[in-house]
Amino acid sequence: MILTDIQLEAVRRFTSPIRVEGLGAGLNVLAAPNEAGKSTVLMALRAALTLRHGSKAQPVRDLLPYGGGSPHIGVGFTWNNQPCWLEKKFGNGKLARLDLGGERFDGDEAEEQLQALFELEKVSKGEAAGLWNALLVAQGESFAQPALQGAGRSSLQACLQQGLQGVTGTAEASAMLALVRRQLAQYQTAATGKTTGRLKQVQEESAQAQAQVAALAARREALREDIHALEQIRRTLAESENPERRRQEEEKLLLLRQKRDQLRALVDQEQLAQTKLHAAGQALQYAQAEQERRHTHRAEIARLEQALAEGQRARSELERLAREADQALVQAQARLAAATEQHQQARAVLARVVLHAALAQTRQSVARERTAFERAQAAHAKLEKAQASLQVMRVDGAFMRRLAKAVQALQQAQAHMHAQATRFVAQLEPDAAGTVWLNGQPCPITPQALTDVAELVVDGVGRFTISPPMQQHAALHKAHAAAQTAVDELLREVGCHSTDQAESQHEAYRQMEREVAQAAAECMALLSVSDVSSIGRALDSQRQTLHEQEALLAREQAALTPEGEGLSPQPDMDAANRQEQERLAAVEVARQCEQSASDLRRAAHTRLEQALVQATQQQQALQRCQRELDVWLTREPEPDLLVRVAQSGQQQQQAQEALERIAQTRQQEEPLAVVEQGILRREQGMEHAREQVKTLSMNLRERETRIRQAEGEGLDEQLASAQRHATRLQGEQAACERERAALALLESALLKAETTQTERYLAPLVQAMQPAFSALFRGVALEMDTQFALTGLTRQRSEEVKDLSDGTREQIAVLVRLGFAELLHKRGAPAILVLDDALSFSDSQRLETLFDVLSDAATRLQIILLTCHAEQFAPLRGRLLSLHPMEHFTPPR
Repeated sequence: MILTDIQLEAVRRFTSPIRVEGLGAGLNVLAAPNEAGKSTVLMALRAALTLRHGSKAQPVRDLLPYGGGSPHIGVGFTWNNQPCWLEKKFGNGKLARLDLGGERFDGDEAEEQLQALFELEKVSKGEAAGLWNALLVAQGESFAQPALQGAGRSSLQACLQQGLQGVTGTAEASAMLALVRRQLAQYQTAATGKTTGRLKQVQEESAQAQAQVAALAARREALREDIHALEQIRRTLAESENPERRRQEEEKLLLLRQKRDQLRALVDQEQLAQTKLHAAGQALQYAQAEQERRHTHRAEIARLEQALAEGQRARSELERLAREADQALVQAQARLAAATEQHQQARAVLARVVLHAALAQTRQSVARERTAFERAQAAHAKLEKAQASLQVMRVDGAFMRRLAKAVQALQQAQAHMHAQATRFVAQLEPDAAGTVWLNGQPCPITPQALTDVAELVVDGVGRFTISPPMQQHAALHKAHAAAQTAVDELLREVGCHSTDQAESQHEAYRQMEREVAQAAAECMALLSVSDVSSIGRALDSQRQTLHEQEALLAREQAALTPEGEGLSPQPDMDAANRQEQERLAAVEVARQCEQSASDLRRAAHTRLEQALVQATQQQQALQRCQRELDVWLTREPEPDLLVRVAQSGQQQQQAQEALERIAQTRQQEEPLAVVEQGILRREQGMEHAREQVKTLSMNLRERETRIRQAEGEGLDEQLASAQRHATRLQGEQAACERERAALALLESALLKAETTQTERYLAPLVQAMQPAFSALFRGVALEMDTQFALTGLTRQRSEEVKDLSDGTREQIAVLVRLGFAELLHKRGAPAILVLDDALSFSDSQRLETLFDVLSDAATRLQIILLTCHAEQFAPLRGRLLSLHPMEHFTPPR
């Protein structure tokens, strides 16, 4: 089987028709970027082969285009050298068409033929599956080995039986197993083992019957409860509606309310007594406070008068101390002035000595600056001389490049002329020397290139004219002459007669450049600049600095000379400095004495001022206290205040006695809160009793109604009938369970027999896969289970597949699928292998080996690789596929 065409329309991202071009036998590679639609192509191919056109399952919904529409898929292929076409349309306008050679099938018939051709079986309402599901490997599925079920397993068994000798009965056992599974499928699902069909229906009906029996039994129990509760409600109502009990409760409530009113009156009297007691206490406190204030003011007046007398004596002593401190400060200031004058004289002497020393240093600095300037000026003169010499030289680098270009053009013209020239070679006999002449000269024995007409003369023989070919002769001569003229003009520009002379002058120019660079470097080093253009400015700046320093030196000399005239010889620096330090120490001692005298004077005057301020404050406080006391005595004389204190005390005592009498009375009665709580509790109890009567009356009527309804419905008869129905359903359920268990046991026995037979013909499957695995894993032995899954490898030791790396497990899964495709091909069944984005985790060495394995398998069956790593799969050299847009969907005619 070879896929020759795939067309898609309205499938996921392909809203417009698109075709996979380039499909053919062997190895096919579709290399495209991410999100180009490679996985969509594989999804559409799987849908066309495994989904029914009328399906509405999730895989069909996954095909729907982003903008809406009905997925339309066409697949062209060859089978038994006959062209075939499969076309399906899902959703609105659903369509199924299958052309096998000259036969056409439509609708469900096309689906049946397709399942028969590809050995698929129906696994759900709209989907079929088989070994082909293991050969169309979507993105991410290449890491796991295919799980074979149903038709896929049967197809692989048929492939193995075809080449196995001596194994019989496997097909019949498989058919029997399929029959048992179909019968068992009436009772349970194949995948999960959950109940289904009649068994599930019986279980549900039995559960419903049991629920109905339980509900009826609950209703009967509720009826009994209603009858019992009805009697209890009637007794409670009779007790709640007793008039004698109600009258007693109302009398108790009235007595409690009267007691509450009496207690509230006592509370009011107590509050009034407390108010009077509080007012009397405050009046007494105010009167006593007034007495205390008057006593305090009299004591304060006496204290202030005594303090003023003592302060007067202290101020006299402080004034004497202040006068003595003033005299001591005047004497200390005089001593400080004398010491300061002596220090100023010593500092003047030291300053003259320092100026003389600084003048000497300035002279040395000016001398160093003048020497550096002279060296820099000499280097600058040398640089200017070298630059002037360089400017008169004309053979610079630019000229030499122009000359080299002109000489190259001349050489090219000469080369073109020599290429067109006639080659002349003469081989003369020894005795022929002097008898053969070329252009009037003895004929040379070396090869000659003749570019012009030449004359050959042989004595005793004659004259021979040699004319070179005239093709482009004039143009070559003209080009040669123009090139020679250009070289001569360039040499005349600089006054040279040859290129050698020009090169000699250029060498002199380069030597002068080096001298200029050396002189510039010397100038920059002396002037501390980093740029040649800054040399002049730096030299001018240095000259200006030198002039300024010389002027400063002259000013210092002029300033120092008048001061030194007529003075005694100056002492040395150390003596002047020592004398200045001694005078400075004397000044510091005098200053400290002056500071101490000043501090003593300040302290004496401060104490005197504080004493004066304190006396003023005491005098003011004395006057204030005297005024306040006079005001209080004028407002209320002392006898009146004593009478007010006595009256306030009597009122407080009377209020206290009244409050104690009321408190004693309240202690003999119940607390007001207890009485009020009793009233509230009885009022709530009476209200609750009224509500309870209403509720019980309603409950009584409801229960009487339910009892009458239950008696009219025949609840016992309904319960007996429901119990009989539940018993019958339980019996039917037990029979179904027994049949299900028997079928499950038979399936287990047949599966065990099939497994035993499968183990016998696993060897051909391992043998079919062995070459590819041996190419990838040297000396490997394969281990497979009865579910056709590779479980382990044995190289130097046994390894389980689940313990290998992701890349190795992916390689194993791809080779297993390739082995399944090889078995289908050998059996003569349709087989291809499609891999989407597989082998991405393989290293370069194993990838090369896998390419060899796939290339070898592609000689027998069609392999299609979908990848986004074009450069990684370039060594495969397979057919390059592409996605080509179309104007409309084009089925074959």
